[in-house]
Amino acid sequence: MPALLPPEASNDWIIPADYAAGAPVPWWVKFGVKLALGGLPVPPALWRAVGLRRHSFDAAAPGKLLDPLVSRAKLFEARIGKPARSLLEVGPGAMVSRAPVAAALGFGPVWYLDVEDAAPHDLAPYRRAAEVARAAGLSPPDLSACTTREEVLAACGATYLVGGTEQLARIPPDSVDLVFSEAVLEHVRRDAMAPLLAALARVMAPGGLALHSIDFHDHLGGALRHLGFSPAFWEGSAVGRAGLYCNRLGLSQMLDIFAASGLSATIIERGLFPATPHQGGGPHPALAWRKDDTRICCAAVEAVHT
Repeated sequence: MPALLPPEASNDWIIPADYAAGAPVPWWVKFGVKLALGGLPVPPALWRAVGLRRHSFDAAAPGKLLDPLVSRAKLFEARIGKPARSLLEVGPGAMVSRAPVAAALGFGPVWYLDVEDAAPHDLAPYRRAAEVARAAGLSPPDLSACTTREEVLAACGATYLVGGTEQLARIPPDSVDLVFSEAVLEHVRRDAMAPLLAALARVMAPGGLALHSIDFHDHLGGALRHLGFSPAFWEGSAVGRAGLYCNRLGLSQMLDIFAASGLSATIIERGLFPATPHQGGGPHPALAWRKDDTRICCAAVEAVHT
């Protein structure tokens, strides 16, 4: 496991005061409202339809459609010395719509894995992504004859896997060049993290690379306030129903699980709090957070199969 970077490292940055602050109301109000709404018998798709519990923000923005794939493709080539071809995105949410961009960049086959079907069925987002690719000088697949989402994905050489880690069994071993996720791993159930990373290691090709952006902060804008709750409460059904769940693993703990799964992980960058937050009295003792991790708001990690 790599040592944590010192606070002065050049690839560290200090988060602004309003980073991920959320609505300007007291934290306990937001938390209570979320818990109350989570107790209502409303399906997740309906919450997303009214703008709550969305998996992807600004999904239609050209930069969101193009830039993450371009930057990861460039980083892969810089690290590995050749272009990536096969691609797996974990937890894409609505960003499955950028499948035409992936195809235009030469990725194929492409897999998407998500715990629930959150990808658009309407074809407009996919056609918009194709136009973004075309405007960038790329050649996306022709989607004009497609009438369903499944036809669009087939035209892009993409497969959408919906379910848990077991879905990765559908991907041949040693076949994926590039694996990536954006603010996803922190939402994986705590006891499911090791099986997921082990399954990702199984499908990664020799010389493959995984790139993961991970948030460690409270998702209601409370810095690390969410760490104060007991595991008995936090791992229960109320937090999950409210859409508040994250596994509360610190960066060091994440790196330990990467290593145990056969993945050698390196920190690319860290977003740091200006000072260690002390809201809520600090992490619950049962979480066994390491002191250095309490300044880390978010981080980017790359991993190779050892």
